[in-house]
Amino acid sequence: MLNKYREPYIVKEVAPFKINGLAIPYPEFVPRLYNFCKALGFRKGYIVPSRAFCSDENQGLPIILLTKHFGTFPFNHGRVGGILAVDRHGPHSHHGDDLVIVQASHVGYDPDTGEYGTYHRPQLSGNDLCVSCGKLTHVISPYLERYYFARDRTFLRRDENGRCLITTKNSLIDFGSHPVDQGLVLKLSNIVVEDDQGIIRPVTAASTTQTYEVSENFKQRLDAAGYEWKGGQGESIGKWLTSDLFYFKVDFHETDDSILLEKNLIEFMPDIVSAKYPPLRAAKTNIQLEFARVVESIRRGEEYRGRNLLYIAGLNVDISEHGGFPPTNYFVPWAAHVQLEDGTPVEYTHPIEQEDLFVKLMEQSPENPDQADLKENIQRMLKAPRFDIRVN
Repeated sequence: MLNKYREPYIVKEVAPFKINGLAIPYPEFVPRLYNFCKALGFRKGYIVPSRAFCSDENQGLPIILLTKHFGTFPFNHGRVGGILAVDRHGPHSHHGDDLVIVQASHVGYDPDTGEYGTYHRPQLSGNDLCVSCGKLTHVISPYLERYYFARDRTFLRRDENGRCLITTKNSLIDFGSHPVDQGLVLKLSNIVVEDDQGIIRPVTAASTTQTYEVSENFKQRLDAAGYEWKGGQGESIGKWLTSDLFYFKVDFHETDDSILLEKNLIEFMPDIVSAKYPPLRAAKTNIQLEFARVVESIRRGEEYRGRNLLYIAGLNVDISEHGGFPPTNYFVPWAAHVQLEDGTPVEYTHPIEQEDLFVKLMEQSPENPDQADLKENIQRMLKAPRFDIRVN
């Protein structure tokens, strides 16, 4: 008799990404980061920072502060959306003895409302309120549309016989005879009754819909949450269409880095689109997945071997001009990878996780005696002699 073995279905989850109490103003974060590098043994004048930020103009202050405190303009390691170009490790490593990488996805924040996802751009006339990260918004918007479509066109009701039913569009059902090619698919196995053979059969069908009896587990779940079943036509499922009740089918034809952000997020898209602030959830998810990918690229590659390197990832929170003060940014640390040329201490064998990283940063002084005077340096450049640049 053959011994049949089936691999279990393994679920991947992202870790909790905390924000409350962990956001550091950038004018304070960067000098603390510099001093942390010095504490690790990095040397003044030999450190080359690199940034992997989105290309938006509201990421300018972090870049200016990195220039000021590290004394040199940071190398560009980034692509839109906070994706890090791992094929740039080599060029970065050739520019200095001690290397720092700061990576961040970003999201706007309104201190008055506490809401995330938008940013005021005064360079736009009229209504200058925009999405904070165009790339993230561009990626998640089609999935949000499909999610809201499914919420609005899936209905819950109780019939005259007391049965609790769900009615949904045929296009949202992965039929055995006609599976969904692309789009949102309901996980009916988590919602409705199966027969003795494990087959899901509708109670009734209409021109574009199917109606099923919900399972006792699903009914008890909604009852426990205070849901009240309605008769007649019932009502749309709305917020009760939670992330565990659907998934997205997508066929990616492209293979280049232009869709890396979407590939990062697709597995977690149900969690993103059903979140209170989808742009925030998308940014937090992306930076976690990117950190793991980049650390792997560093450890497997040769570019930073035998070098001092600090790679730190987190979330940039963008705040528009507020209360007469100029726009600013905060950094919420996520994790860091440390390696030292003389041998990495045991405490840095594994990445520094979020709360420990915050503690290490806050232990450093917010004052940096080595910072450059950018105004003075610009004045010196203006006074420099004019060179005769020619081709002989």
